Amino acid sequence: MPGKPMGYHMPHLSCSVLLPKNKRRGDAMEEKRPRTADAGEASGSDGGGLVNRLPEALLVEVLSLLEVDDACSAAASCRALHAAADAAISAITTVDLSEFAPSNAILSRILAGNGSVRSLTVNCSRLDDSAAAAIAKHSLRELSLLKCSFSKSFFVAIGEKCPNLRSIKLEMAISPDDLNSRYDGFGCTFLAPIFAGCSHLETLWIKFPLLDPRTGESLLTFIPSTIKELLLQPVSQSWARALFPTTISLTTQFTESLESISLVLDTITDEIVVWITKNIRNLVELCLEDEPVSQAYLNDDLTNVGIQALSLCNNLRHLSLTRRYSDFRRVNDFGILTLSEGCKQLRTIRLGGFSKVSDAGYAALLHSGKDLKKFEVSNGFCLSDLACLDLDKAAPNVQEVRLLSCALLTSDTAISLASCTNLKILDLSGCKSIADSGLISISQLSMLTLLDLAGADITDAGLSALGNGKCPISSLCLRGCRRITSNGIASLLCGTGTINKTLVSLDIGNVPKISGRAVIVIAKNCEQISSLSLRNCLFITDSSLEMLGSMGRDTGKCSLRMLDVAYCSRLSRNFLRHFEPPLFRGLRWLGVGKNVVERRGCRPSIAELLEKKPGLTICANACEMGCRNKFHPDIRVHQ
Repeated sequence: MPGKPMGYHMPHLSCSVLLPKNKRRGDAMEEKRPRTADAGEASGSDGGGLVNRLPEALLVEVLSLLEVDDACSAAASCRALHAAADAAISAITTVDLSEFAPSNAILSRILAGNGSVRSLTVNCSRLDDSAAAAIAKHSLRELSLLKCSFSKSFFVAIGEKCPNLRSIKLEMAISPDDLNSRYDGFGCTFLAPIFAGCSHLETLWIKFPLLDPRTGESLLTFIPSTIKELLLQPVSQSWARALFPTTISLTTQFTESLESISLVLDTITDEIVVWITKNIRNLVELCLEDEPVSQAYLNDDLTNVGIQALSLCNNLRHLSLTRRYSDFRRVNDFGILTLSEGCKQLRTIRLGGFSKVSDAGYAALLHSGKDLKKFEVSNGFCLSDLACLDLDKAAPNVQEVRLLSCALLTSDTAISLASCTNLKILDLSGCKSIADSGLISISQLSMLTLLDLAGADITDAGLSALGNGKCPISSLCLRGCRRITSNGIASLLCGTGTINKTLVSLDIGNVPKISGRAVIVIAKNCEQISSLSLRNCLFITDSSLEMLGSMGRDTGKCSLRMLDVAYCSRLSRNFLRHFEPPLFRGLRWLGVGKNVVERRGCRPSIAELLEKKPGLTICANACEMGCRNKFHPDIRVHQ
């Protein structure tokens, strides 16, 4: 499974950049420049300002309730608020810098004096080994390092200074050749200092390029016996055989404590599944995903034998088996029925690429127990509306349903799901026969926060029903819904329902009839929106961008953090001028087409814009929002 295993939720803190004191009022902080009148009143030029007379403890308490970017804005007002903001920020226990790549200096400023941070997530694209001085803190319990390419000395510092670390998650951004040449074996020399120094380590995630199979044995040697959750991706079949040999028992090493294992393999086989079920006695969560280059050989693939072995795992609560770009041809309803009989306490089921499994198999899983909360099927070629009948009775506690690219599903499935009153997440992307009747039923779900209808056959009438419905949706994807227009977006956001107050993420990319009018409606009626995708909307113009960039001018705060305008062909040659200060305050990520980066003579140029907005990332690489789906060596301009 790419990304995070099931059940994991990355802690989030909307964290702006804390700049050195001598730049607090410079260009870098133009996005949070306070109004002059307010500043004068706060500072109290006569020495008797109200803020200066308030107790510092009270100011710290108030600022600790704000997001970090708001605290930074207040800090620029006067010395009292500056000191209080420093104290409040230094007491933060969870810091998430995944959406912004700080430099060494900025990271040091953010974490300076903070001896309380317990959970830290950092995009390391612009960091080097010296960042260990800021990151390595005795208080740390959880550390996530994204897109990193540190040397051994960095991890030696982590092992020495973070003895209480419980969780470390590494996302490497270094090629296999560089990795092996620089470190002479990933597992042996790279992770050993952490394993030696962090004696309480329970969670280990390593996302890395494919390595030489010989390194499997060295990594196996160092995995501590305290590990309960292990994620490795990607892993070749030969590497997995070295890590998990089938000829000997490893229960004396780390499998006794292991409860969760997540692997992204080149091929999932019965051999690997049988080994896992025999040796990991306390298995609670199993996530296996593969991406075979070609169709797997019939004698070296997952079959009903491997599925039946899983039915012996009585403690299994979360199961994910997915295949991308191909399918499991030797697993059918018989294997799934056996699984449903043996594992009746599953809370999460995620299946992808099971082309021979029909409604009977899926229905058996749905009716196998009352504890099911998350159910996902992708590329279920034989899954139809019949499997979801009476789902509210079969799985009364279900909160998340994802049925991706299941061609046989129609609006009847959406109507059936509308009876699941606890449903919070519904993803029907790629189900092209979902129409307005299904959306009208969905609009009455009072707890729904995420809805993905990418590619559905809905119209403006369905959006009108959603706009007048009860769903408190915060994330909505309408990508590729070709029948909706700007009028539908107006009906969605100008209705009597709640969505215009709760929506923070909207994707209307690849919708041919979306024009600048839709963007203006969003700017006027949805000021809290933080993520907006307009990719390949051919009628978006400069004037609508200017309106969007002016959001929050009256309040001094713009919530928009990520914007995708890649391949919007009607934008002018110099459309980047609309992103200069003071427009688009707070924007952290901007997606543009590759042709924009390659243009000559544009004003402003990419370099000029980035100089004025040092916290901005510009991507011309067709990434998904925030570049979460790709590694990049340079965080500032991806091309």
